[in-house]
Amino acid sequence: MSDSQKEKRFIKRPEYPGGKSALTQYISDHLQYPKDALEQKIEGNVRVWYEVNDNGEVVDAKIIQPLFPSCDEEALRLVRSLQYGRPKNYHLRVKTAFTINIRFRLKEAAQPLTIQYSQANPAKPAKPTQPAETYTYTIHF
Repeated sequence: MSDSQKEKRFIKRPEYPGGKSALTQYISDHLQYPKDALEQKIEGNVRVWYEVNDNGEVVDAKIIQPLFPSCDEEALRLVRSLQYGRPKNYHLRVKTAFTINIRFRLKEAAQPLTIQYSQANPAKPAKPTQPAETYTYTIHF
């Protein structure tokens, strides 16, 4: 049996256009960190279970692993906005279940890194001199 004949026998799952990397990019672009979770510095993952129908639409979504109420609502909003491609299943109406982890991570505030350099003093100074020159560099990430 050739590969093309084997493919005809299996039911195909809907796929997000562009694959997993495009799905990850969509979520990172459209994630809106909830204001109350941001103020309380809530971080973590929300695990969502959802079903995609034969038209590529998300028809049901539930939280499996909650984090914080507003984060859960944002995760559900994102998942419900997904649009998958239509699989060619020869007029079969199939729902496919997926799970996804939506990460809520705070971006670290840019903390300046300060490094100080000074000249080494000689072992025994001959006479009192002025203090060694000190240089300060601040690097922002």
